[in-house]
Amino acid sequence: MFRLLRYFSIASLISMVIAAVILAALHHFLDKNHVLEFGESHNVVTTRSFSNVVWPSFRSFAGKAGKLDSDKLRRHPDIARLDKSVRDAMRNTKAVKVRIYQPNGSILFSTDAEEIGADYSLDPGFVAARQGAVFSKITHYDKLNSLDGEILNRDTLSSYVPLRQGSSEPIEGIFEIYSDITDMLASEVEEQQDVAISVAAMLVALYGILFFIVRHADRIIRRQYNQQRSTEQRLLHATTYDTLTELPNRVLLMDRIKQALVAAERRSNLLAVAYVDLDSFKNVNNSLGHHVGDKVLQVMAKRLTGCMREGDTISRIGGDEFVVSLPDIRSSVNLFQIAKKMLSAIAMPVEIEGRELHITASIGIALYPEHGKDADTLMRNADLAMYSAKQLGRNRHQMYVEHMSEQVQQQVQLEDEMWRALGSNEFVLYYQPVIDLKTGIIVGAEALLRWPNNHGKWISPDEFIPLSEKCGLIAPLSEWVLMEACAQLQSWREGGYGLGDFTMAVNLSQRHFESAGLAAIVSDMIEQTEIDPRCLHLDISEGMLTDMSESIRTNFEGLKRVGIKFSLDNFGTGFSSLGYLRNYPIDLLKIDRAFIRDLPEDGDHAAIVTTIIALANSLSLTVVAKGVESDGQINFLQESGCHQAQGFLFSRPLPPDEFISLVLERRDMRITQSLIPFDSAADSAAIPENNPVAKSGSQSGESSEVKQKPSRKPRTKKDKNEEA
Repeated sequence: MFRLLRYFSIASLISMVIAAVILAALHHFLDKNHVLEFGESHNVVTTRSFSNVVWPSFRSFAGKAGKLDSDKLRRHPDIARLDKSVRDAMRNTKAVKVRIYQPNGSILFSTDAEEIGADYSLDPGFVAARQGAVFSKITHYDKLNSLDGEILNRDTLSSYVPLRQGSSEPIEGIFEIYSDITDMLASEVEEQQDVAISVAAMLVALYGILFFIVRHADRIIRRQYNQQRSTEQRLLHATTYDTLTELPNRVLLMDRIKQALVAAERRSNLLAVAYVDLDSFKNVNNSLGHHVGDKVLQVMAKRLTGCMREGDTISRIGGDEFVVSLPDIRSSVNLFQIAKKMLSAIAMPVEIEGRELHITASIGIALYPEHGKDADTLMRNADLAMYSAKQLGRNRHQMYVEHMSEQVQQQVQLEDEMWRALGSNEFVLYYQPVIDLKTGIIVGAEALLRWPNNHGKWISPDEFIPLSEKCGLIAPLSEWVLMEACAQLQSWREGGYGLGDFTMAVNLSQRHFESAGLAAIVSDMIEQTEIDPRCLHLDISEGMLTDMSESIRTNFEGLKRVGIKFSLDNFGTGFSSLGYLRNYPIDLLKIDRAFIRDLPEDGDHAAIVTTIIALANSLSLTVVAKGVESDGQINFLQESGCHQAQGFLFSRPLPPDEFISLVLERRDMRITQSLIPFDSAADSAAIPENNPVAKSGSQSGESSEVKQKPSRKPRTKKDKNEEA
């Protein structure tokens, strides 16, 4: 971090020292120039006075003195007279010494007699003055022979001034005068010290002011830096850790797996990646709420963390999925021990908000280098192994094997074909009649989804319905089924066939029921197709009622306000409860074919069916029996008070044209007769009971596979076995 206060203090100290040195040097230079200029001007005035008063008396002597040697010159009477005149002229001045030079550079006169006759022709001051300029300099003398005798430690200003009668006249000599400026310099030094102290005080004061400003700024910068660093750390943590469980996320996990792969390759060790997925976790969210689900995930994260060794990494990569990086695996046995430890930890009961939950998990494992040599491949193969563990029964671990990739590729291909089929209208609806057990008339139909793909093969709903839920196709596919069934119903009603009260049963998936705005979508469909909403029956499962979330409840209430009827499908096979019939406005009960199949011989099933019918009648609910296959079943159901039935005894699922022909042709036929002799091979691809789009042929008496031109042979025992 940039420490502003520290650098300011250092920079300020250096700047103050530099400023003080520069100012001192500048002040000294200016003072010296001032003293020099002032002293020089004083010396020039003194010299001019001497030149005007004294020098004319000695001009002739000066002209002759050049012919005398030094000794004769010193003893010459005019020297004594000149000495007296000079001393008289310099009295009461700052002058302490005087020299007079002849034009050739020899000293004509000096207050220090020993210097008379000396040659100073090369002296810079003399040379400058000889050229007509005034030259001055300041010199310190430890000892100096002055006018008043020897003086010590004095500072003098010496000026070389030309002697001549006028500015245009030739130079007759050079007058050098020494002025004592010791006191003046001392005064200047004191003044300089005062200025230095004042400047230093100003700098210190300025430093103090700036120090407080900078200290405040430094605190602000530090606070902002700490806030920024904290924000960066939070952002880094948010990008590398899961906010709910505080476990590493996918980004950090992939980085650690890559590092572990480098170490494993260098040391020739094994590395495992385990993909952990909680089984049926969505039931927790749907039934107890997401806040409970979040607490469960936090508990599971702590438990899985407790199973880790030093150096292992446990990560949550989304939803209920965790991935574990396990470096330095010694053997498969060691790996399976860790997997079992994780399964045992997860399987321990979880107590949240007074509820004891039992959670299991499926674990898929991929091993380096056998199952992949990079992080992406290991993750993908561990994921495939996890799905294989779920298919094998859940609550187990499964090692990756090669054929799993082929299965996934087939699923991906089928998924792509499903999306294309929906866009190109390859899906079709078949309809199975619903019979009124009192009149024998076909009073309704149940819409069943079929898929003849573009390869000429009829795809079993067992294959494409579960996959449509996984890939997100179930909602648009369900809406297509609903819209198509409503349009077909209105088409029949407008065809003049006398089907004003004809009903259409359609099954919607629970996932679709959970989506927001379903009631508005269905209401728009009803408005577009102009059907009577009371003729539309939506089949719902008991599981949907047990997992009733707020979104399901909202859609349920909205659809009831539209006028749609609900039938509770496969009643008796799930978590049957009278509370459902009391708390939710159910209109019909559909008895599952598992209870109808062995009637009337099976006494237990007969008792169950009789009880269900009696219960429904007491609540004024319509009862529909599914999977009716024999006249004996019809007789039992009629005697028990059942209202409607459907099954292979009456007809297999038919395309729209054949279905309406059946309705018109057999409207008055007695129900104790099979309406259509048929061959079960004509419809052998069963839709399972938990088909979320259209009801199962195999579990409600419908055919298992639809043919374009079904044969109509009598139904055989072999057909019944295939249906079962």
